[in-house]
Amino acid sequence: MSGKAKLTDGGKKIEKKGQDFRFVDGEPQVFEISIVVRDLEKSMEQFRSLFGMTPYLIRDEKTPPFYVHGKMVPTARMKYACFHAGPIRIELLEAVEGDSVYAEFLAKRGLGVQHIGVKVSDLDRELAELQKRGIGVLQSMEIPKVIKMAYLDTEEVAGVSFELVECEGIPAEESFMRALRAKGFLR
Repeated sequence: MSGKAKLTDGGKKIEKKGQDFRFVDGEPQVFEISIVVRDLEKSMEQFRSLFGMTPYLIRDEKTPPFYVHGKMVPTARMKYACFHAGPIRIELLEAVEGDSVYAEFLAKRGLGVQHIGVKVSDLDRELAELQKRGIGVLQSMEIPKVIKMAYLDTEEVAGVSFELVECEGIPAEESFMRALRAKGFLR
């Protein structure tokens, strides 16, 4: 999915024609900081009362099939809310049911920053290079012609996982959700 990539900045589109978004040996295009929480509603209220922040997006979803540590998980349920934070977003995420890196993180470390989301132009290229450097994948998912994503096993190196995402737009934003609906993944 290289060529013309689109990022959003608080709902405004930023066009990057011909830009090759690279994580390895490039300039990472961070779009998200994700914080795993125990109770999304309570955390949203804390963000509102403490920081005056109101989410622009709230979702409660079951996922399509994905892989955790190489094992297929048929579905999981998560609730999340996204807040504007300049050119990136802050995501609060509650793992409601099923196996996922979010549920593992909460059980192992408690609430906190679980991943930093980074757009890439070619996920397969990035993962091949990272594998050569000893970095594995914790969780991955692909919806053909819509999205490819992988959470890297970087907690020991960086204290956080990096989520690499190859797709048009930004995951969960309206243009991305339209693409999922068009492919029959959402109603």
